[in-house]
Amino acid sequence: MLTRRTSLQLGVWNLDAAARALLASEAGTDALERAVAGVRLAPDLPLARMALARALWLHGGSPIAAARTAFESLAVIPRHLEASLWFAGCLLFVLGLSLIAGGVWYITLVAGAASPHAAHDLGDLLSGSMPGFARVAFLAAAMLVPLALGEGLLGLCAAAMAIGVVYGNLRQRLVLFMAASVVVMGAFPVVHLAGNTLTAFSEDPVSEAAFATAQGFSHPVDQIRIEAAAEYDPLAAQALARRTRRSGDLEAADAYYQELLRRASDDPVVVNNAANVRLDLGHTESAMTLYRRSIELQRDPVVLFNLSQAHGRAFQVDELSRTLAEAQQMNGDLVAELTALQGAEPVGFVVDLPIDTRQIWRRIYRSNRGQRMAAEFRASIAPGRLGEDGPIAIGVFAAILSVFALLGSWMRRSHWCTRCGRRMCQRCDPEMGGGTVCGGCTRLFHQSETTDRELRLARISELRSREERVERFKVAASFLVPGVAGLVAKKPLRCLLGSIFAAIAVTALYWRDGVVPDPLVAGAAAPFASLCIAVLAALAYMVVVLLSLAARRNA
Repeated sequence: MLTRRTSLQLGVWNLDAAARALLASEAGTDALERAVAGVRLAPDLPLARMALARALWLHGGSPIAAARTAFESLAVIPRHLEASLWFAGCLLFVLGLSLIAGGVWYITLVAGAASPHAAHDLGDLLSGSMPGFARVAFLAAAMLVPLALGEGLLGLCAAAMAIGVVYGNLRQRLVLFMAASVVVMGAFPVVHLAGNTLTAFSEDPVSEAAFATAQGFSHPVDQIRIEAAAEYDPLAAQALARRTRRSGDLEAADAYYQELLRRASDDPVVVNNAANVRLDLGHTESAMTLYRRSIELQRDPVVLFNLSQAHGRAFQVDELSRTLAEAQQMNGDLVAELTALQGAEPVGFVVDLPIDTRQIWRRIYRSNRGQRMAAEFRASIAPGRLGEDGPIAIGVFAAILSVFALLGSWMRRSHWCTRCGRRMCQRCDPEMGGGTVCGGCTRLFHQSETTDRELRLARISELRSREERVERFKVAASFLVPGVAGLVAKKPLRCLLGSIFAAIAVTALYWRDGVVPDPLVAGAAAPFASLCIAVLAALAYMVVVLLSLAARRNA
């Protein structure tokens, strides 16, 4: 309890190193007691929460409490800087990969469905007598041209999109362009953001030094960095003020905080911590003024608790009770913990607020340090010009949409007969016309007097058997192959969404332990978070499949 009290007084809300050491130890207390103590030392550390969940499951005999604690390990992630950076970076990278995979898969599905016709029609441009295998080889060679030019996956995606645009309708063409945009979004801004989140903090020496100082584990090099940067960097100045207060030099700490108040008077963390120094110096009235200003900027039960302590020093009992009751209404558990840590000492226990991590997040996203990681990733899938510049990639896909849409409206495209599945091509059979049903099926179903009755009934029975087989295959493929449900239901947007949700589920499970090593903050929370994401994505995928199948039945 004394350790927790001292750490809160200094603004260190998570003693990560102590919690890790305690959880790793097997001496003394049992696993459940160590886990409980670890959470008390570092309540916002996901690793500690998951260790407690495991101990409750194995030794506490309380599966419900274990499950609740496991979900709490995810809820505390935003309050822990290193954990939030690692989780956010990994999840953004998974999202980027999923967008790329889902978009490419959708374009591949559409192109694959149209490729038999594309091979046939492209072969007709050279020779109507070209055999089928030669037509397929010719189409494959044409699609591999971007790959030969060094454009990688994005080049193949562009070639596949061209086929889909030629043989699609307006809605399908727009969704194809949307899918290409999703691929570009995943490969450029999302992966770049992931790179920033994973690398920018460790590559910003001032932020890292300020955070280490705030946590109470600064290295002499960190101290030199914050002293050198304090004059122009508010984050370094805050760290310097914290370190000075911890050293016991309250007058110097007060001077640093007063300068910070002139530079960052709208930061509730700075205002509260400055008030704590003023209170320790005996300036009760000015401390209460600062506490009230911090509360005006952001209502926080910790600041209200501190204000109640200032009222106690001024012997304002009614104000103390009112302020403490207000703090309890906001967060009764936290105030109860602080009151217990206060112990028998009636006044004097005030708590510094931890460093506002939003400052570090803003610095991270203003930086461009993730560009290198993003560029290295894109070089592995798109080493050419398309992988170097997002606007150029979007421009290329927009040009493909425009040019090949015109080509598709100009050329006579072959297609399948909706009844028997036979290819219909006006070049091969000029009398076939431009309908959706071939001549044989037209005579069979609409010109019954021209066919023998027994042969007609046998042919209809055969076609119905074929339709049943095809229908069973399509239903099975709709569940097993991502995107097929939307494809067969002629719902291109649902096909794209199904592809993306399936990609998220698979990618989250594959990188369940993170895309970079865990910096001892996640532990079992990483695979648990990945499992939750995969389950949610799989449920969304099933909803898309069921909606697509229902739309097909009602069509």
